[in-house]
Amino acid sequence: MKYADRTENAHILVQEMSRAGSVLLDQATVLIPVPMHRTKLWRRRYNQAALLAHGLSRRKGITLLADGLTRRQATRPLARLSAKERQMEIADTIIVRAGREKRIEGQAVLLVDDVLTTGATASVCTGALLKAGALSVDILVAARTCKGDEQDVPYPEE
Repeated sequence: MKYADRTENAHILVQEMSRAGSVLLDQATVLIPVPMHRTKLWRRRYNQAALLAHGLSRRKGITLLADGLTRRQATRPLARLSAKERQMEIADTIIVRAGREKRIEGQAVLLVDDVLTTGATASVCTGALLKAGALSVDILVAARTCKGDEQDVPYPEE
């Protein structure tokens, strides 16, 4: 979906995520996608995590807060970085968007992303959401990769 510009695959991924994550979806009161920096969003034209979160929201009737988080600065592509390099690159780059704290406070947040590799991005997002007062944060992803799985990722995309 992400690297081949095949957004139509989001529908299939949403079906599988809905099935595999049914317990998490049943507990969630709000869905929030992992954000992209605006320059990357402009180049790609879509945020794959937001496409998945939107589909899950429609399918399950859960509130979507598509702009709950924001990346305040661009990062270099993470796909070929080590776990430590990813943590250093992403630290303090994702925050709760100004004015969204009240919509997050007290909520059972389900963070949605396409791929989880080291968890560095998910960790930064979770920290920001908890700091804003989220009651809990769970994570639902379409795929989980292992070390070395991203070596053939087209460069320079993340």
